[in-house]
Amino acid sequence: MLRISLVVLLGIVLCGCSPDYNWREVTLNDGAGTAYFPDKPKTQKRDMQFEGHTIVFALTSVAVDDVLFSVGHAILPEAFRQDAAARQRFTQAVLASLYQNLGHTPPTTLPDDGQAFVIEGRSAHGPVRLQAALWLTDRVLVEGLVTADTRDFPAAPAQEFLRGITPAR
Repeated sequence: MLRISLVVLLGIVLCGCSPDYNWREVTLNDGAGTAYFPDKPKTQKRDMQFEGHTIVFALTSVAVDDVLFSVGHAILPEAFRQDAAARQRFTQAVLASLYQNLGHTPPTTLPDDGQAFVIEGRSAHGPVRLQAALWLTDRVLVEGLVTADTRDFPAAPAQEFLRGITPAR
């Protein structure tokens, strides 16, 4: 009886795992935090200017099937670490770009730290859904992003991905 129970339990566990997702913990560049990705990601960096400061913005991403899992992260300049209003303005600008890229007006208030939100819009390939969350600390801004076709959006893996992001504190 114990053997049958173990076989059934193992079968249930294996059915819950997708062969397309090979979750792994990844340490983000510059100590920005950690994230669990469904496959081996790659990181790209670029400098951006904001209020006279150069901020290195990194995007660590992986595509699984037609779903893009990304974590954007930026270590904040020393001046922002001492200025909560500057951190909020930077976060608002990053949030606004997400909405504007999908053809929407950004909200006037930020979502709560780590709270997932959804933006639906259009890309060159058709309707797209972006599920995202942002985290802001005194030291770092981290954004988790899952983007896919609206019709095939993987809700459970998207939630799992966003829950697996831990910004540096």
